[in-house]
Amino acid sequence: MTPRRAAALRLGGLSVGLVVLFAVFAVGGVLDQERIRTWIDPAGVAAPIAYVLIAGVLGAVLVPGAALSAAAGLLFGAVAGALVSLPAAVLTAVLARGASARAGGTSLDDLSGERLLAITAFAQRRGFSAVVVQRLLPAVPDGPFSHAFGLAGVRTRDVALGTLVASGPRAFSYALLGANADDLTGPHALFAVALNVATGVLGLVLAWLVLRRERERLAAQPTIDASPPAGAGPATGPSVPDA
Repeated sequence: MTPRRAAALRLGGLSVGLVVLFAVFAVGGVLDQERIRTWIDPAGVAAPIAYVLIAGVLGAVLVPGAALSAAAGLLFGAVAGALVSLPAAVLTAVLARGASARAGGTSLDDLSGERLLAITAFAQRRGFSAVVVQRLLPAVPDGPFSHAFGLAGVRTRDVALGTLVASGPRAFSYALLGANADDLTGPHALFAVALNVATGVLGLVLAWLVLRRERERLAAQPTIDASPPAGAGPATGPSVPDA
């Protein structure tokens, strides 16, 4: 088996596994906040620790973060729910990144064309910024991107810190919605929706700024001119003496 074929099989197997998990948990809705709550309630005073561990693993297998944060809101209230959602989100990001980095290895680099290699190089170079922007963007699920960051070779530190910095507003908004699930038209629920929208707008603005700065950096790079200097004749090979 050629190395390229082995890389394709490795990346294909990982992709199929992630698609199945996404279809079961994110699309199929097999787990909702009520089911998650029944797993954590029996832990009693250790419920916050149990939540962080259970939600961290569930998020890594692509259970939607919105359902996990809403469950935290149901269990602990809006503020405490957001506080426990943050370490759970960081644990999810680190687990997902590590699993895909190990499972995928260098298969993405082995199969990438020039454009995809440029994207992964940008993600590696600006890992923290890439994670922060992605976490803030609206309607962009965190779980699949945590796995993508692992395949792209983004450092664990950047994934963890970016998640910790950027996941707070959205975690609080979902926890607030969970805590007010019985009155989704009340002021607290409406504030949660407004906060989520504002977070998305901030993500779009930051994405534009990061991309503009990257374009400016590329434009400022000197180009290599392969043409001969002015006045020089055409390049020739070594002269061959007449026979």
